[in-house]
Amino acid sequence: MKISEVLARKAEQKNAGKPPEDRPRKPVDKKVLKVIRTRETPNPKALQFVLNTQILENGYRSFTNKESSVGDALAPALLDHDEITSVYIMKNFVTVTVGNEADWHHLKTPVWSIIDEKVHVYPSDTAAEKIDIDVSDFHALPHEKKLEAVEMVLDRSIRFQLSQDGGGVDLKGLEGNEVQIHYQGACGDCPSSLTGTLQHIERLIKQQLDSDLTVKSV
Repeated sequence: MKISEVLARKAEQKNAGKPPEDRPRKPVDKKVLKVIRTRETPNPKALQFVLNTQILENGYRSFTNKESSVGDALAPALLDHDEITSVYIMKNFVTVTVGNEADWHHLKTPVWSIIDEKVHVYPSDTAAEKIDIDVSDFHALPHEKKLEAVEMVLDRSIRFQLSQDGGGVDLKGLEGNEVQIHYQGACGDCPSSLTGTLQHIERLIKQQLDSDLTVKSV
């Protein structure tokens, strides 16, 4: 038996008794990345393509045109279709939104094929670190800390909920007591984003930060 085979067998025996989380993790093979199903969203123009593994550990990627997608392998190939208006990537899914005149009946299969061919694992977003701020006196916080506090609420109470429907939200600013947000993915053109969803976000921000705050979609 070759020495390499002996070492490989010893390594297998050593790892056999360890729980799965303690075993060395193999890098994700590009060939195993694939779409396993689609999921409809509250936005009839957006379809969520669910993958068989996580491709983005934290944060998100959002593309609305080819210029913004330079350097990415997947988004430009999708945005080559004139009917596609945005690509939103988070955790283990890709949400694709199309224009008003587009028909998912004809687009679903080619979009599925493009994602299967071009999808890849994204590097971790080091900027998306967990925020923990004392907001007991929100009004007394400096402006930058107020923005971080709003981000904290979006992260812990809102973004996960939106991701279940293939969408997301980006904080654009804070003017006086008005929190300005921008919807992404399936939430972008969703009819409920300016009514029920917006009211839900505003209610959580009021409860967790300050009752005088309002939320506006920009």
